[in-house]
Amino acid sequence: ATFAHWLEVHPGVEIISRDRGGSYAEGARLGAPTAQQTADRWHLLKNLSEALEGIFLHKKALLKEVMHDPTEMTTQEVATVAWHTGVTKHHEEVSLQRHQERIERYHTIHDLSTKKVDAATIARQVGISRQSVYEYLKMDQPPERRSPHRTRKQLLEPYKDYLIKRWNEGCRSAQQMWREIKEQGYVGSDSSVSRFIAKIRSRKGKPRSFQQVEPTPETKVTKMEAEQRRPPTALQVARLMTLTDEQRVDWQKTYLTRLCQADSVIAQTYDLVQDFAIMLRERQGVRLDDWLKRVQEQEGSELRNFAQGIQRDYDAVKTGLTLEWSNGQVEGQVHRLKLLKRQMYGRGSFQVLRKRVLHRA
Repeated sequence: ATFAHWLEVHPGVEIISRDRGGSYAEGARLGAPTAQQTADRWHLLKNLSEALEGIFLHKKALLKEVMHDPTEMTTQEVATVAWHTGVTKHHEEVSLQRHQERIERYHTIHDLSTKKVDAATIARQVGISRQSVYEYLKMDQPPERRSPHRTRKQLLEPYKDYLIKRWNEGCRSAQQMWREIKEQGYVGSDSSVSRFIAKIRSRKGKPRSFQQVEPTPETKVTKMEAEQRRPPTALQVARLMTLTDEQRVDWQKTYLTRLCQADSVIAQTYDLVQDFAIMLRERQGVRLDDWLKRVQEQEGSELRNFAQGIQRDYDAVKTGLTLEWSNGQVEGQVHRLKLLKRQMYGRGSFQVLRKRVLHRA
């Protein structure tokens, strides 16, 4: 009612870009019946991901089985999987670019320092703080590429073979193993050892069993099995399917290929999802009817439900897949408003928030 009233007192609206919420559609219909409604493309893709999540929630066992396929990934490949596993190729490119910038900054600072330029002047020329200049000057070589949790992995890595060996000998106490490797020179915490052993225990042992046992072939574990990664969640796989091939890193491409080979319904769904994503990104709304017809012939019910939702909002969706209008500017302003509000940690009044928003505008 509020949205409809606002439109009534602000006549002349010709196009209304909105999400898929029914209240906005109804408000637009009542307040501006002659305006053309268009569904926002980002929300369409989000709705598609939510529909796909329902498919993969029923296939959790397959998601795990495909991730841990021993015929596709050797122990060496597991060890060399990039630290950024789980993100897109875009993030990888940004990381490489930032690393290159740090290397160039290192050389610039050292070149200026050899010319007897003081730290304050270097800081102004390079555009960083003096403390950062001093940190660069302490380096004997260009900085390495940063990776999260790197220290923890390096500390335990040399002792993993010994931990696996002790497990296969029947030892089930992570504390005992920690004391043993500590005598060998390990300086990390016992929690790192406990987490490593917990993964093995979940696959090859019994819950809350810490006593020495007689080893059996069924309880023995290889290094590859011990380092198997947790499979992606249903929502993560759903979002992965909506990305373009250029946005995925190598392991994600391999994973989706295995998934499609293992399940014909998923393979059909993948083709439909990619076709819809192309139609959305390239604004080929003229192909929507043909896509909806193909979905009705497909086996998966979740994608059919998504298609039925589109048919109920057909005109707005087809317009959104055809015209250039979207919620991008509005969503950007909402995001900025949230950032400003959170920067005040809940202590700023509405008047202060209003002034900050208007000042930046």
